[in-house]
Amino acid sequence: MGSMGGFNGFGFAPELDLQVELQITLQEAVLGAKRRVQLSHDSFEIKIPAGVRDGEVLRAKGRGRRQGGMVGDVLLKVRVLEDALYTQKGDDLYKNFDLPLKTALFGGRVQVDTLYKEVALKIPPNTKNAQKFRLKELGVKNRKTGSVGDLYLMANVILPHTDTLSAPFKQTLQEQLP
Repeated sequence: MGSMGGFNGFGFAPELDLQVELQITLQEAVLGAKRRVQLSHDSFEIKIPAGVRDGEVLRAKGRGRRQGGMVGDVLLKVRVLEDALYTQKGDDLYKNFDLPLKTALFGGRVQVDTLYKEVALKIPPNTKNAQKFRLKELGVKNRKTGSVGDLYLMANVILPHTDTLSAPFKQTLQEQLP
């Protein structure tokens, strides 16, 4: 039945697609980026869309192997590298920030860097260690829904070294602290 000639998509076509792993930083994954991909036979620029996830595959059309008049694609499997500051859970990002004890106790503002911009975070009095602050839409874009997740900042309260405190103040603290 049928002729054996030509390519009919049932395994006669040579495998022209190339599979390549593409390692990107969390920042590139969240904000999007342009990256130059260097292959043995080719070099080209690829646009990394904002919100790309670990394990997702980006396709570079017409950049694969050539044979006869046919050309394959390059399939780039995305690997998002671990980040020293941020942890990603779904569409949300988590990050610790240092908070001086004085600000934790009495409140105030602290400047915190996010992937998008620097923010002035309002700290209420009596903030506890590891207390979470939610910054809306400073997380990761969801490419299916178009919505952006949140950034959660966790307070890391920095205690002053007692050597930096005056003797009378240390005595008062020892008497007053529960």
